Amino acid sequence: MSAESLLAHYHSWLLSASAAEALTPCADPGTTAQVRQRILEEPDLHDLLQNDAFHLIFRGLQGKADLLLALQHLARAFQTLEQAALGLYITPWRTELHTIKTYSGRYVHTLEAALPQDAIFQALARLHYMPEADGTSLKIRVLPEPRALAVAALGFLAAHIECNILADLVSCSGSTLRNGADLIQERRSWRGEDACMERLQKLVVSEPRLVPAARSPVTVDVVTATSNGEVLYQSQFCGDRPVNGGCKMVTEHHGCHGQVPRVDFVMHDCVFSEQSLQQCCAPCCAFHSSSCSEVKVCRDKGHRITQMTSSEKTQAVMEEQRRKHQLHSCLQPGQLPHYRCSQCRQLHYINCKGVLQCRRQGHNATMIMLERKQRLWLQRSLMDLTLLYRDAPAQP
Repeated sequence: MSAESLLAHYHSWLLSASAAEALTPCADPGTTAQVRQRILEEPDLHDLLQNDAFHLIFRGLQGKADLLLALQHLARAFQTLEQAALGLYITPWRTELHTIKTYSGRYVHTLEAALPQDAIFQALARLHYMPEADGTSLKIRVLPEPRALAVAALGFLAAHIECNILADLVSCSGSTLRNGADLIQERRSWRGEDACMERLQKLVVSEPRLVPAARSPVTVDVVTATSNGEVLYQSQFCGDRPVNGGCKMVTEHHGCHGQVPRVDFVMHDCVFSEQSLQQCCAPCCAFHSSSCSEVKVCRDKGHRITQMTSSEKTQAVMEEQRRKHQLHSCLQPGQLPHYRCSQCRQLHYINCKGVLQCRRQGHNATMIMLERKQRLWLQRSLMDLTLLYRDAPAQP
């Protein structure tokens, strides 16, 4: 789908919104899913839409210690900008919309909370808003053409969705980045969410700058440095995300054999595809099946692989049961899940309105991009986990 066809799809929604005089940002599941899918695979689409998304996001992340919170503020700011474009497109006769007060609540609490002043002016210039000399307002002298407003609105929607994608990466890449520039650089260089996530994980170098002492026995975090000297803070476990493809490299080894597995250990995909739970790689905090090919990779790296005891299997299965996702009512027999919400522990179909509800509540509703992973998540949710006990003693 080209940028023009994406615009045509958005314009179709825009016509229905115009008929209802609905000035709220686009929340149509089909339209937002199309935009998300396109910009995931083609980050350069932002350039075609001329929305300056990555530049504005970079400005909004500069100097921010909490990238996730900053991205949430940016997402709301882009929603406000889209709403401003829609107001001019749908109701151009409303002259009160031609002026924005810089002391108004929405400007201060939404735009200024996310972006520096020059970046706000740059974004609003697309709608022909220009700052007045006294600095108290921005005004439109000549209203943009309807097509230009439609393109601008779509661009702000794409930037809003981009913030959600980046927030998903920060939440689930296994690392909390201190440097927004690294995040944006990798996002622009790699096509697809999974490729970008894997690349972000590799930004963690093998030599730690600091390993915090006296941490809780439940989780151990490692602070490391990137190749350019920026500090990167990596948590060894991210919610319920399985270890896919390879092991997560960490700098501190934890025993597995002979003790109860910790909650930051996760099950590799092989456990569910082969319905086998037999081996533990302590440095990777991962459980594997009896014949997983990734175990050889771990051994080649010098990792210690142990056979799991019955009690370890029992505890691992109990923890996995706690993390297990359920199928939302939107999923019909034969359908694969396209989204998962780590807070609700539910899997959703692509057009489910429940995903939008989750995101409005600030939940991390993540798209499952590859069909192979969609099948694995479905299998994880339907699988009888007691099959993994095998030689584990029966529970009372």
